[in-house]
Amino acid sequence: MASFSRLPRIAATAGLAAWLTIIPSAQALLNIDGTRNQLFVFGGVTFGYNSNIFAQANGSGDSTLTAEVGAELKRRAGLIAVNSVAKIDFVRYSKFTDQNSINPNFSLELNKTSGRTTGAFTLKAYRETRSDSAVNLRTSSWNFPLGLNVKYPINDKFYVTSNTGYLRRTYSDASLALVNYSDYSEAVDFYYTYTSKLDLLAGYRLRVSRTSIDGRANDHWFSVGATGGLFSKLSGTVRFGYQLRNVSGPSVPNDHFNNFSASASLNWPFTRKLNFAFQASRDFNTIATGASVDSTSLAARAQYAYSRKFELNGGVSVGRNQFLGLSSGNRVDTFFSWDAGLIYRMNEHLQIAGSYTYFHNWSSLSFSDFQSHGFSLDISSRY
Repeated sequence: MASFSRLPRIAATAGLAAWLTIIPSAQALLNIDGTRNQLFVFGGVTFGYNSNIFAQANGSGDSTLTAEVGAELKRRAGLIAVNSVAKIDFVRYSKFTDQNSINPNFSLELNKTSGRTTGAFTLKAYRETRSDSAVNLRTSSWNFPLGLNVKYPINDKFYVTSNTGYLRRTYSDASLALVNYSDYSEAVDFYYTYTSKLDLLAGYRLRVSRTSIDGRANDHWFSVGATGGLFSKLSGTVRFGYQLRNVSGPSVPNDHFNNFSASASLNWPFTRKLNFAFQASRDFNTIATGASVDSTSLAARAQYAYSRKFELNGGVSVGRNQFLGLSSGNRVDTFFSWDAGLIYRMNEHLQIAGSYTYFHNWSSLSFSDFQSHGFSLDISSRY
């Protein structure tokens, strides 16, 4: 039962959700000059429970109450389109109150879709709290990603793209011995228009990662692939190549790793109401302790639109994480997860969703061998 000190917060959160449902209907809360400049507001309340919030063997469970409120600005005037979102989440735990958090989130996207050179610039800043199965802890971090994507046509058959990325991640709790992380990547891809629906590609990506323990990793990925209509109704992007990772630094041993790498994102509209999506990835990653991981994952999701108001969804995923380097103790994790959910759209502004998630991680390290069950009920609105 909720304590009397928490009842005002719960009542205020429920009141926010109720207020959002009674605002008069409109396409946007504010149309500044027609549809060229629009302001939207949104909010919601999520009631959740997870049986293992720390992602570790014999971990404890807890229930949560999350309230979200935010605003979105869309500008469609001039050469550059602007999308900007600012929101904040208030997360409250029933038992582990030390895990309570306030998580702001800001994003800005500038899009140029006309002219010979097109592209987008993205800027984000957000605080994230989550259970991390790689380090078997709840982590809290500030994240600052940047992105710049550019496309330039060479002629009718060939075009080139450049994807530049940067990420800075800083962990809030120094007592957990987690390392801050920065990542820079540059990818250049050459495309050939094979048919009106399919493009072939070849590219190279350089990724440089640094940690606060003076560790440095350089990744080189050479890949080929295709994007567009792959088969009949199946569309998306597939890439396959070879990756090399070199790890060095005064506080870490020099290591060299290499392996075949791949990524795929596919969409299959099986019928007018039923849609399938598939994801696959094999890549080297750096985790919160600064160690390198060879990660492989496969995922499939289905969405079924029963009617205009009801939608069923579900998914399944499997994967394997091999922790690299002498300090990892030859740890290998294999995971399996599935989820199912239902969405009810009362009208164009109010949505209610419920979901269940199961996750099982088998690990050669006993402390990292765990499973969890999660339930959530979400009420959200947008104007």
